[in-house]
Amino acid sequence: MNRSNTARGDAHTGKQEPAGGGKSLAGQLEAARLLLDQGRSGEAESKLGALIKAARHDASLSARARGALSESLMMEGRFNDALASIQMYESPDARRALDAETDIALRVQLGLAFNYTGDYPKAIALLNAALRDTPETGADEQHGAIYAALARVYRSISEYSISRDHAQRSLEHYRRTGEWRGLAEAYLGLSLVDVHQGSYESSLAHSEQAIKLIGDHTAPFLLGKIYANMAGTCWFLKRPHDGIRYLESAINYYERTEHKTNAALGYNNLGINLTLIGKWERAHEALKRALELAFEVDERGAQVPMILDSLGDLRMLRGELDDAQNLLERAVKLATENGNKWYAAQALRTLGRCHLAMGDMERARVEGEGALALAERIADRQAICESNLLLAEAHVRRGEEDACAALLRKVSGLIEDSVGDLPIAGEAQRVSGLLAMRQENATAAAHHFGRSVSIFEILGDRYRTALAHFELGRAYADAQPERAAQPLAVAARIFRELGARLDLARAEESLAALGYELPTTLAVEESPARSPLSILRLVEAVTSRELLLRELAALMQQEVGADRVLILEPGTDAQDRIAVAHGYAPDECERMLAAWNNAASDEEREQFASGQGAALAPLRVSNAAPATLLLTPRSAIEAAGGELLNTLLRLAEMGLDLCAFRARARTGRDGQHQPASAEQNLMPGFIHSSPAMNSLVEEIQKIRSSDVTVLVTGESGTGKELVARAVHTVSTRRAQAFVPFNCTAVPKELSEGYLFGYRRGAFTGAVSDSPGVIRTAAGGTLFLDEIGDLPLDVQPKLLRFLQEGEIQPLGEQRPAKVDV
Repeated sequence: MNRSNTARGDAHTGKQEPAGGGKSLAGQLEAARLLLDQGRSGEAESKLGALIKAARHDASLSARARGALSESLMMEGRFNDALASIQMYESPDARRALDAETDIALRVQLGLAFNYTGDYPKAIALLNAALRDTPETGADEQHGAIYAALARVYRSISEYSISRDHAQRSLEHYRRTGEWRGLAEAYLGLSLVDVHQGSYESSLAHSEQAIKLIGDHTAPFLLGKIYANMAGTCWFLKRPHDGIRYLESAINYYERTEHKTNAALGYNNLGINLTLIGKWERAHEALKRALELAFEVDERGAQVPMILDSLGDLRMLRGELDDAQNLLERAVKLATENGNKWYAAQALRTLGRCHLAMGDMERARVEGEGALALAERIADRQAICESNLLLAEAHVRRGEEDACAALLRKVSGLIEDSVGDLPIAGEAQRVSGLLAMRQENATAAAHHFGRSVSIFEILGDRYRTALAHFELGRAYADAQPERAAQPLAVAARIFRELGARLDLARAEESLAALGYELPTTLAVEESPARSPLSILRLVEAVTSRELLLRELAALMQQEVGADRVLILEPGTDAQDRIAVAHGYAPDECERMLAAWNNAASDEEREQFASGQGAALAPLRVSNAAPATLLLTPRSAIEAAGGELLNTLLRLAEMGLDLCAFRARARTGRDGQHQPASAEQNLMPGFIHSSPAMNSLVEEIQKIRSSDVTVLVTGESGTGKELVARAVHTVSTRRAQAFVPFNCTAVPKELSEGYLFGYRRGAFTGAVSDSPGVIRTAAGGTLFLDEIGDLPLDVQPKLLRFLQEGEIQPLGEQRPAKVDV
């Protein structure tokens, strides 16, 4: 995950600058901070160095400049320098001359610096001490910055629940001030925690909220990080096309900054994603641009080997093996010289695969052993798995079956039940198929290759999907020749579209050996004897709902005899969506889905299926979202007999329930399955059974699609805010901010400013413009608690807003003599 930039709640202190040039120096500090927002950290560093010298007689201003310098160094990844620039302030005596707000700001920056240099206990101790020394009221920006820093430290040590709690607290404090940087950073922190905890949709929603809060402010560096994080999240959601779109946005913002390294990484990740989905020409251009930018920074820099590895991998897939070998050998050499074991291991594995493609099994084995040694030295579990799989394939191609089997068993014990391990699982199935072919067990090989196809289809990896289809066709050619042509034809078509010339030649040669030329379509023969391994494939596919449904669809074609399979499941807005479509063109899918959703009853859907010549097979589940299969042609399904079909459907039903249970266990949620539609959801936070509470839930559901103002009444402690949160959660605004504001939590003299916004300097402590909580909640939900305690002159203005929904432009408020 990308590290987020420091939360700049310490941007202003409100301290009066001395006469005689003080304001000019303060202006220089503000200008440097603007440069940081723009991602021009090198320029900011230069200005801050000069400012520190000029402000040597003003302790607080000099300290704030050093804090900003530390921040600029962090942006460049120079964490030791960032710590050294402010470590002088670690001692309380060194901070004695500073005003209170500068003191807290320096401790926050010190905590972040210790975090990034790996001294987590010291970072936590410093930040907790700062929290204790911060006033409980009137210091929301300081509280927000401290909690944001704590959230980051706990994220670094994988304490994600604690990190989430601190990020939420940071958000609550920043909401009171409306400070856009702090709010955006807090939402980004929540997004990063979501990714680590597997809440990927929530991560995207929090990132979107951060982007909205930045709005028209100039913050390309922060926006680049947010979009890059969203792209990484899309990998876990198996949405590479969305990931590509987010990466393009991240690159666009990074290229407006001085951070060419970040832009180079963005282009590299873009190239990897484009390679995945089969856009190889665009991938090549992206990777060339990545290399150009990396060379501009440092031709021997740490990022160069990674980009060379990506380019070498693409050249290898295209069949340009000599060029690929040269690029990969350069990557290995440079990564080794830089002492970067991870990049060296990665490039060695790709080089080993290149030697496999060249037919040099001994060189592949040597590179694999080198990669494994490095992976074990850095204790990278996934790299260990990938290195062992490379070695296993080298062994099986050399005829060393026992060595291959031992490595496969080792990998099997290391693979985890997670989205991140799906590519490893898919490759393990492919190598297991190669071993089964070597042992002349083509039936078992087809089982393994079929599973590999399903996994790589889920990941959207077109090349590896085609490779698995090719191996599946080869297995069928030995065991059931009448079924071999279709997977070989699919593989050949994809290889041709990709430009994988060596693999295409192999696929066409295999088709020719069967007496086929590459056709546009191939008929599927009626399935012969069915293998009991089909049951095992479903049992093994319960790692995820999507994999289970894809395996079920594949088995309906391969074992039951369906030409085409469509699986539908509940989507949003009480409409079904297509989960899997085998044998349907995209326009056919759209037409079928529209007709299906237009059917008003089960009877009409049965009639629709019959009209399409399809058999209807519902999956009836207890604790998961249901699904329905449409199998074509109906005559083939009926002729095939019902025993195997019913067995597979019943196994799939049990598997879906198990997938739902495991998904809830992974995210820490207990209780019954919650259906997809909002109408069927229980209210979040509610456990109820009484008629009165049922009535309340019904009332909440009635207003969930409205934008009306709701008055919630009740005694203290009866759950008014809980009701408000429930209204927000089931509304169309649920992806936006929920902003609670206790009208008694601020002095009455300041309540108007906190609600409607204020200008910098409007009152003591107003150190920056604030849009107010009403503007902060725009597009979302604002919950005003204890509105009866608002001053009488503020209530009419609030009433006008509630009636008309408009806020007057932000203006100067009357200064109030209040010490905060």
